Amino acid sequence: MLLKTSDLTPGVLAKWAFSLALPLGVYFLLPHGGSLTPPMLAFLAVTLWAVCAWALDTMNDVAVGVLLPILYTLLCGVSQKVVFAPWLSDVGIIVIGGFTLGKIIQVTGLGKRIALTCVKLTGGSFAGALAGITIGAAILSPLVPSIMGKAAILCAVALALCDALDFKPKSREATAVVLGTCIAVGSTKLAYLTGAGDLVMGMGLVDKVLGTQTSWMEYAKFNFPPAMLYTAMSLGIVLLVLRTSVNREKLQATVCKQHAELGAMTDEQKRALILLCLTLVLLATDKLHHLSAGTVLVLIMSASFLPGVSLMDGKRLASVNFAPLFFVMGCMAIGAAGGYLKVTHWLAGLVLPLFSETGTTLAGVCSYAVGVAVNFLLTPLAATSTLSTPIAELGMQMGIDPRLLYFSFQYGLDNLIFPYEYALYLYFFSTGYINFKDMVLVMAIRIVLAGAFVACIAMPYWRMLG
Repeated sequence: MLLKTSDLTPGVLAKWAFSLALPLGVYFLLPHGGSLTPPMLAFLAVTLWAVCAWALDTMNDVAVGVLLPILYTLLCGVSQKVVFAPWLSDVGIIVIGGFTLGKIIQVTGLGKRIALTCVKLTGGSFAGALAGITIGAAILSPLVPSIMGKAAILCAVALALCDALDFKPKSREATAVVLGTCIAVGSTKLAYLTGAGDLVMGMGLVDKVLGTQTSWMEYAKFNFPPAMLYTAMSLGIVLLVLRTSVNREKLQATVCKQHAELGAMTDEQKRALILLCLTLVLLATDKLHHLSAGTVLVLIMSASFLPGVSLMDGKRLASVNFAPLFFVMGCMAIGAAGGYLKVTHWLAGLVLPLFSETGTTLAGVCSYAVGVAVNFLLTPLAATSTLSTPIAELGMQMGIDPRLLYFSFQYGLDNLIFPYEYALYLYFFSTGYINFKDMVLVMAIRIVLAGAFVACIAMPYWRMLG
């Protein structure tokens, strides 16, 4: 028997049946002809299958990403030159360089030291400890484009703090620490172009519509101030909703003990810190030297192998998980194939009537709402690859700076209710330290206040700069 029948449970078969039936239904039931050509219908069916596979976990997400470009070529008539074009963009080298840099931060222990130092400096109170973790997340965010890489570093710090203070899993205190850390990782990424792979990809798609090239510093100029305010607001929601009384002296003593156990900074950590500082300087001065973010990260990665630096070697490089790169590029193939087949124009035509009577601010709020809603069906990466181009084209048609709608959309993608909607939240929730009801309450309040934040603070700021 060649099949592993133990894997073919009724639940698995039902998921496969649904993930195949829904795309086939879309292909055969939607009207052929007119604005929807057979290749466009095939594209919608293939993309919907991928979404179902990711949502129902019927196939490994990386395997789906690898398969997507091939399916678009075989079933939709899109040339390989189109579907593999994203590999020629900056996204791939940013992921490679960023993942390698993240591994250096992790294996040298520098990431944990940065986070615990921030907690110690602000750790005189419970709110201060959470603020310290948030500052640590903001420091690491531009240097580790992998959202899960940041999650692995900071989640370990949060759990260590809970265990040291004897915060029981699912208690209000433990929920506040772990959920607050998770929110900090997600919200601070919005400040930087290299905060996450989906931001690099999405901005690239918007730039393609505009015919521009957004630099790292220009993106930070638009997004660093509002993202930091948004992060502070998110932290405030956690502290207010999950109010708790923690012994200040005990907290301070625990943090000091955890930090003392790190010992003196090693030579390796010092070299890694110098390398990170150099990375930040190069990213922030891209308009002077005209090196893209991807080029900077690859140069820094290469420098880590040099004698005297010796932060990376063959063994460490082999331990870097580059598999997500294929998932990222597979998701980018969605945008490439959709744009080639004019599906993005068709989607924009469906959405345009809903936005056409609105002003700039309300259009931004609608874009934010689209991001929140699509979270229930798509991963942020898949949503970014699928909808960034239609949203940018929509802004062009309405006479609105497309970047404003795209930024609002990304804020929507950062807001969700249930852990399954985003791997970041699922990772933190799977620790068993977060109370589900408390999380839902915090996130529901945050969705409402984040919408108000986009309308009243972020949009006016972006319009002022635009």
